[in-house]
Amino acid sequence: MLEEYNNIFEQFDVKVKNGYKGRGAYILDTNKGLKLFKEIRMHREKIKFMYEIEEYLHENGFSNIDRLTLSRDNNPYCEDDGTVYIMKNWVNGREIFFNDEEEIYDSVKNLAILHKCGTNFPRCNRYKNYVKLGTLSSKLDRHNIELVRIRNKIRKIGKWSEFDICFLSSFNYYYQKAAEALSLIELSEYNNLVDQYYNKNVIIHGQYIHHNILVSNKKIYTMNFEYCNIDLPVIDLYRLLRKVLEKNEWNIQLGIKAIDKYVSINPLSKGELNILLYLIMYPEKFWKISNYYFNLNRAWKPKQSLVKINKLINQKDKKEDFIKALKKNLEVNW
Repeated sequence: MLEEYNNIFEQFDVKVKNGYKGRGAYILDTNKGLKLFKEIRMHREKIKFMYEIEEYLHENGFSNIDRLTLSRDNNPYCEDDGTVYIMKNWVNGREIFFNDEEEIYDSVKNLAILHKCGTNFPRCNRYKNYVKLGTLSSKLDRHNIELVRIRNKIRKIGKWSEFDICFLSSFNYYYQKAAEALSLIELSEYNNLVDQYYNKNVIIHGQYIHHNILVSNKKIYTMNFEYCNIDLPVIDLYRLLRKVLEKNEWNIQLGIKAIDKYVSINPLSKGELNILLYLIMYPEKFWKISNYYFNLNRAWKPKQSLVKINKLINQKDKKEDFIKALKKNLEVNW
C-alpha cells in the first residue's frame, strides 16, 4: 500500500522501513525517525508559513513540535499529479486527558511558553494573509448573522425535528448572549490591543485543543499547526479553556487556576483578560452545533447534534456561575 508513494518518499529524501495508516495520515518508521505523512489541501503559501512558524518556535526553544520535513527542492511539501503532500516529525503519544488537572495545567503552561517563544515573528510582511489581528469583531458578527439566518430557515420548514424545536426554544437566550459579548468586545480595549500586538507579532496555534496536545514520555508535544496565525494570544487560551471547561462542567476552581498558571508564565493585561471573559461569554458552541447541523445537512447525524445541544443547555447555569466567578476575580485579583 505504501509502495505507491515511493516517488514522494524519494522527494522527501527518506527511506521508509514500515508504516501504518492512522486518522487521515500514515505514520512511518523511517531512517530519519518517526514521521507523519499525508495529503493536504492547503495553499502552498500557507504550508510555507507553517514551516517558518515551526522553525521560528524551534529556534527559540519550543522544540517539542511536529516540524515539517523539507523536500529535495527545499520546499516543506511535495507534489505529484497535482496532489500536495507533507511529511513531518511525529511521536508515539496520547492526547492529554481533560479529566486530569495536572495535565490540564501542564498544557496551559505549555501554551504560555509557545506564545513567549513565538513573539516577534519576523516575517509577517511576507505572510500578511495570516495576520488575523483585528478580525475578531467581524467574525463574531458573521456568526450572529448566521444564527439569525438559521432561525429564519427553520421557521419556514413545515415539519420540525427535535433539534429544530430545541434550537428555537433556546435561540433568544443564546442570541442575547452573543449580541452582549460582541457589544462588550466592540466597547473594550480590543482595538488598542490589536495596535499593540502589531508590534509584537505573536504566533498562535489556532487549534490548541486536546487532539493536538500529545503526551509522550511525560513530555508535552504540540502538534498540527495547520491553523496557526498571528493574533492575540488570548484567542488560543480561550479555545483551550472552553474545551476544558465544557468537559469539566465549568469547574470554577479548575478554570481560574488554569488562567493563573498561564499568566504566571506569560502575563496578560487587564484588557486582555477582559477579552478572555467576553469570548467565554460568547455562545460559540451553540453557533458551532447549529451551523454544523443545518448547513451541512439536517439529516446528517441528527441524534449526535441533539445530544450536543442538550448537553450545552444543561450546562447553561454552570457556565453562568463560572462567568460570575471570573468577573469577580478580574475585579479583585488580576
